[in-house]
Amino acid sequence: MTDITKRYVTQVVDMKTGDLPDSVIRETRRALLDTIGCMVAGVRSPIGKSALEALGGMGGAPEATVIGDGRKLPAPIAAYIDGQCCVGPDLSDNYKPGSIIISHPGEGVIPPVLALAEKVDATVEDLILATVAGYETAGRYAHAIEPRRPEVYSFTTHYGVAGGIACAKLLGFGVSKTANLLGIAGTLSPLPVTMPMWGFRKDERPASWHRDMPGHANFAVVTAALFSDTDFRATNRLLDEQVEYYKIAGSDNYNPELLFDEWGKRFVIEKISYKSIPSCYFNQPCIEAVRLCFEENGIELEEVEKIDLYAPSQLAKNFMYYPPRTPVDTASSVRYLTAMYLLTRKPGTDWYLEYECHLADEDYKKIADRIAVYEDEGLQKILEKDEIIFGKAVVKTKKGSFEKQVDVVHGADQNPFTKKEIEDKFITLSEPVIGKEKAEAAVRAVCDSGLDHRVKDIVSLLCP
Repeated sequence: MTDITKRYVTQVVDMKTGDLPDSVIRETRRALLDTIGCMVAGVRSPIGKSALEALGGMGGAPEATVIGDGRKLPAPIAAYIDGQCCVGPDLSDNYKPGSIIISHPGEGVIPPVLALAEKVDATVEDLILATVAGYETAGRYAHAIEPRRPEVYSFTTHYGVAGGIACAKLLGFGVSKTANLLGIAGTLSPLPVTMPMWGFRKDERPASWHRDMPGHANFAVVTAALFSDTDFRATNRLLDEQVEYYKIAGSDNYNPELLFDEWGKRFVIEKISYKSIPSCYFNQPCIEAVRLCFEENGIELEEVEKIDLYAPSQLAKNFMYYPPRTPVDTASSVRYLTAMYLLTRKPGTDWYLEYECHLADEDYKKIADRIAVYEDEGLQKILEKDEIIFGKAVVKTKKGSFEKQVDVVHGADQNPFTKKEIEDKFITLSEPVIGKEKAEAAVRAVCDSGLDHRVKDIVSLLCP
């Protein structure tokens, strides 16, 4: 099919704030707050610290702020660091039109548009419109190239498509210039990773590098925006089937009509799932099953004799790895995560920053030693047939045995967080970095400020 790129870019260019329902603007503010909270907390994560150490001293034009840190750097470098910080806590949002996650749009869209918005002194209205365009593209393109090759598990490459569209929208580009920016972004975007590359498989452990490193894509799309103001030209047909960019993104499939399906009638950003546990989303049904067992039956920790967790075989093989041996590894060890949830009942950066201390703590060990993880062939068949991920917990106590099976966790689009829960998550993540006063002011600025408010004024609240 030809002219897919032109058709898609045209509908993005034509999109106006007045076209967006109030619910979309509200959900966009929440998505911004959630992702920014991850960015702030992420400056203390190992991945964020590495990015700051490697790139934070490069200098250059002070165009954009490193969120949660305060130093000002050229916009592409700030976007790179912000993206890496965002992914550090493993609390990024998800888009999953079924049960299987096909994108983490926040980390691929918000860091670059936030950096560019500060550079060009954009308004909150500009930021919201660009974010909606980016989320639409992230979700729709990811859906259009599913299923991807099984050995590839990374969204980084097609973040170049989503982030490129978002940056073009922020800058007010027309059709031709947007298509060119998109082509440049695709040219500069990183390749996806295979599972063995990031140490996820059992025989590759421990994991020490994240599957999605959005900093590379964030840098690429902001750099593409800068190239767009030169005479440099790339393909203006990146989304056309003949260009086969979807193959670089790790897929042998492409249904471009999904880019247009119900455009303007339904919005990706209204179907976003948020995480309350700093972990791979696939772990969370098991943890949610444990939570519900405890809450629905009034179980106290001292009553617990054993906790058996069951997950689809394909997933359990990867998540039963124990003990975690790096901070990144903590996000993929369901036994560790379940024990930490039962010990603390709320997420925190200490889960990965101080994991070695937790592993050695006697209270932690009392819980973790009672948890076992099993491969469940029945749940695997459901996953293969219906693409639904169930987690099951059997909690054995002195007063009896309790069982719960869960596929929809709290925070999923079918069971969404309230506005207050997203705000509380932001404050939990950001207060240790920027202080309570700034954290609360940032919530008000992101969620309630007028559309003509300047983005740079919000950014000023997001640093110590």
